[in-house]
Amino acid sequence: MNLTFEQLFNKAVENISEQYEREGKKLSEDILLQAIENSLDEDLFDNIAEGFYQILKDNMYEPLESERLLHCEFRSRIKQRWLKPLALFNGFIIITEEICANDINKSKEIKILDENTSEHTLKYYTIMKLLAKQIILAKEIIYLLEGGFADAALSRWRTAHESKIILLLFLKCSDDERILKELLTRFNDASIIEEYKELRNYGKTTPENTYYNDLKINYHKVLKKYGDKFRWDYEWARPIFSNLKRRIYFKDLENHIRVHEETTSFYQKANYQIHSSPLGTFASLGTIDMEGMESPAYIFGPSNLGLRIPGQLEIFTLYETIVTYLNTDPSIDNLIYIKTLGKFMNEIFEEFEKVEEEIINDELSLREER
Repeated sequence: MNLTFEQLFNKAVENISEQYEREGKKLSEDILLQAIENSLDEDLFDNIAEGFYQILKDNMYEPLESERLLHCEFRSRIKQRWLKPLALFNGFIIITEEICANDINKSKEIKILDENTSEHTLKYYTIMKLLAKQIILAKEIIYLLEGGFADAALSRWRTAHESKIILLLFLKCSDDERILKELLTRFNDASIIEEYKELRNYGKTTPENTYYNDLKINYHKVLKKYGDKFRWDYEWARPIFSNLKRRIYFKDLENHIRVHEETTSFYQKANYQIHSSPLGTFASLGTIDMEGMESPAYIFGPSNLGLRIPGQLEIFTLYETIVTYLNTDPSIDNLIYIKTLGKFMNEIFEEFEKVEEEIINDELSLREER
């Protein structure tokens, strides 16, 4: 869409200047500026903008439908090209979800009160909430991958990684009921701190807001219970960092779990993408930066490149999460689940590698033909 209002205006000024010259008159800068000021008032721009807005709005449906069809076609091609790893990925998610659903159905930590009401222990409720979040994130990530948005998928994986670390932290303490109970209670209380800060920062603090006023009371009760430092992020994890004399950071949680170094490096890469750092601005998973194979400088939509990294990262994260959970309750069935999921993960890794290599080789062949 090329707007030519500026060009039309400049042409009008040129015509006026030429007319003055033909008539032998002198067009001073003051006269020209006054003429412009008299002609270009704010109402003129408002009227032009209103007319332009109405034209665009009235005629937008056809290009929008064309854009939608283009995206659907592209999405279909991606799903066809990456068919096997994405299909296996979906299967992995379904199995994980079924494991959790079966666990909920047979759990002794859920007490059914009536048809619509049940009570859950804090331990089970928190851990299953984190597991459910992992499954939702996996579904979001595969949807983004199928759409060709590798950078966005990596950003969502960052959240999955953070959720995994917190869940593994709880599961690592499962043999120490005292520490685990304290951690879970502090984690639950920390949600009050976060919600209070959120409402306060958004200015929803009027005297008539009874919800905020009740929350404020609970906020101060929590601080009285744990101390003022509890308002810090990750202070809920203090029981396992009692020897740490400073604030707790997410890196401390990662070190406690002993995450893989490669995973940590990709977590930092995801941070660059989310926060639009210099590297996150110029680098993208959806581009190729190889000799003789450079991608376009500017990409405004999806790409069939870069799906391997977020795909493999998410599969590994989901696998590590569910396997650690299953290992807290050893059984023959759980052992079979673990081995089955391991086979899925290995094949998914291989298939992502294969498809990426095929795409790069195809691109190289096309460049050579040209």
